[in-house]
Amino acid sequence: MTKKEQAYYNLIQRALVGRKIQNVYYEELDYQNGEEYWKVSDSCHSIDMNVILELDNKELIQIKWDNEFYCYGIGIEQLKKLDYREGIKTMAVSQNESWTELINNSLVEINVYWDECQSSSTNYLPQSWELKFENDKNIWVSALEIKEDSSLSYWADHLTILFSEKEQEKYKLKKASTQHCVKMH
Repeated sequence: MTKKEQAYYNLIQRALVGRKIQNVYYEELDYQNGEEYWKVSDSCHSIDMNVILELDNKELIQIKWDNEFYCYGIGIEQLKKLDYREGIKTMAVSQNESWTELINNSLVEINVYWDECQSSSTNYLPQSWELKFENDKNIWVSALEIKEDSSLSYWADHLTILFSEKEQEKYKLKKASTQHCVKMH
């Protein structure tokens, strides 16, 4: 494991494992038409930018697509505050039925699924996370875009959250390309 990978795991472990989610926000481009485009179904949300988790220790953790390892993987960043920016719509989604059963439940384990990608040299990027909660619920966050015609784009500048094992199997997050998993408890 490289130092960069170890630092990535340490940040995820320190920021999320053992914490409870208090509030959830989605950030997407503001198309100025009042519409929200993130809900694909009750068990699938696809966001064109970021997911921000407010934790029980009042920290804000942003899950985002980024190029820390290779374009486009799952990144994590600690925020000082919610940053309402022009052209970006920030939506509170904690009351959405998919999130309500996860609020105030501790994150007990996070599995990071790395996808092998070929470039000038072989690289790996963290394509998907599986978040396990104390109430035996799991969700998956992936750098996956589900397009309007239902086609899929892995390694996307987009985040998709799947709230059931059935949805995860439908989109094959655990099997997309050559992946290996590293678990953190």
